[in-house]
Amino acid sequence: MKICICACQYYNRLPHKKIAAIQAACQAANVPCEIVPDLCLASLKELPEFDTVLACQPRAVRSMCGNAEGVNCIDLRIVSPDDILAPFSLQSVESSAEPSYEKADSKWIPWFPVIDAVRCTQCKKCVDFCMFGVYSIDDGKVRVTKPQSCKTDCPACARICPQNAIMFPKSPEDRLNGSLTEQINPTESDNVSFKERLKHRKKLRLFKDDISEPQS
Repeated sequence: MKICICACQYYNRLPHKKIAAIQAACQAANVPCEIVPDLCLASLKELPEFDTVLACQPRAVRSMCGNAEGVNCIDLRIVSPDDILAPFSLQSVESSAEPSYEKADSKWIPWFPVIDAVRCTQCKKCVDFCMFGVYSIDDGKVRVTKPQSCKTDCPACARICPQNAIMFPKSPEDRLNGSLTEQINPTESDNVSFKERLKHRKKLRLFKDDISEPQS
């Protein structure tokens, strides 16, 4: 039994008072509990095995964890510490101290898309749309292969995804961060944006092709 807690170091959207209470309860009962500075950042490497992950949007978190069976993903923002700890036969311990964990030293803000493999139909709209090379196709499937190339706070590709399969866990917008269970189709303006972006890229490509090499 092991609990993983995301501290959301870069966006501070998770309540540190709750984190401290859960950490104190686990320490008092000798229950393994690890606080990671930022789960998005940690997910870019191989995550350790956990039974329970306390973070934000469960659907996005499950995708980041590779949809591992048996992992319980809980939204720390809306579930109380006592309800989280009850399955472990624990009670929260009030703590005035800040949660204790080693902060990440990465200056890069871990903002990047997460793909819901269950919803994704491999339409590849995101690959065509993204101008930063975040996506690529590997073995016929769309992958996020260059997360650090993503433009911070830009969720545009999630807006045009027909299946709502693209999530940005740090986005404050429910439609984009994975917190909604129902599928929301792109709006007409989103589709126009997609078409305009492709038209703009095509023009740039034609212009580049028209440039001839200087004669020696």
